[in-house]
Amino acid sequence: MAAHLQADSMSKDKLVPLIEKEAIALKIRAVAQQINDDYASLDLVIVMVLKGAICLVADLIRELVLPFDIETVQCSSYGFNGRERGELTVAGLDQLNIHNRDVLVVDDIFDSGQTIVTLLEMLKSKKPHSLKSCVLLNKENVPKVSSYLPEYTLFNIDNSFVVGYGLDFKEKYRGLPAIYTLVES
Repeated sequence: MAAHLQADSMSKDKLVPLIEKEAIALKIRAVAQQINDDYASLDLVIVMVLKGAICLVADLIRELVLPFDIETVQCSSYGFNGRERGELTVAGLDQLNIHNRDVLVVDDIFDSGQTIVTLLEMLKSKKPHSLKSCVLLNKENVPKVSSYLPEYTLFNIDNSFVVGYGLDFKEKYRGLPAIYTLVES
């Protein structure tokens, strides 16, 4: 229902269901259990990449049973049209308290890898004890900027433009409870 309401408000854009909210919830539980095991005796700091990872982090932390802190950074690399990659900007690094801590960066999507690889390099300068990443989506068959792959990936998808569950198109569709392929009219 929410998809139809938001789709109606965005003129003639078409949303094609890709990953249902139930499948997302199941994957989050599984990844959370793995994180609970991997970080059981560590000093975990989750660094949420705003704005896209907001839904993932909100649901993920409800499944964690270990102590953690949350920090945020805001990364942006999309230009005016909302689809083409532009220059990467990162805000919020100065406020992070991650020195000698176990850091898990949580982001929405891993396509070329430019954002997360650059962010991880920037975070290394703050000397964390460990540094790993978790992404909601990994776009397969997309040229990557390095051989790095996130340690935790919920779903692998093709090279489609997707929205929902935190992912947006020109700041719209973030609140959808599932993930959709966006087909503009």
